[in-house]
Amino acid sequence: MLDIGGWEFLVVAFVLIMVVGPKELPKMLRGFTRVIRQVRAMASEFSRGMQNIADEAELGEIKGTFENVKRGNLSSVADAIDPAGDFKESVDNLKTSARGTSLHDDVEEIKDLAGTTGDGIVETVNKPSSADNQKNSIANPIAKSRS
Repeated sequence: MLDIGGWEFLVVAFVLIMVVGPKELPKMLRGFTRVIRQVRAMASEFSRGMQNIADEAELGEIKGTFENVKRGNLSSVADAIDPAGDFKESVDNLKTSARGTSLHDDVEEIKDLAGTTGDGIVETVNKPSSADNQKNSIANPIAKSRS
């Protein structure tokens, strides 16, 4: 805090003993520590008060944003998220550049392939295998003999 070394502390202690005197020094140090405690308590109270004010202000902003969402006023929410509108412009630029290239067609082709591939997987999973046929042929004679 004050960055006082050993020698500086000895000099300050010697000056205090000479100025205040050895009898009054303990009383003076107790008073000094009381004042320091009060200053620290006031500083922490001030910090807590400022933090509470900041939290209330943020809470008010969040409540207002939720009210706007409930009302369906999404433009104010978008303004709160991106006040300068830079993000919206960059997304719009990406959309137009993607439409200008064959990227849009490629994405559609991938969607179509994924749909047909998914159907093929379902057919493969549902189609009985040769191992299933062997199990059924073994199980059927046992089931027929029991009945």
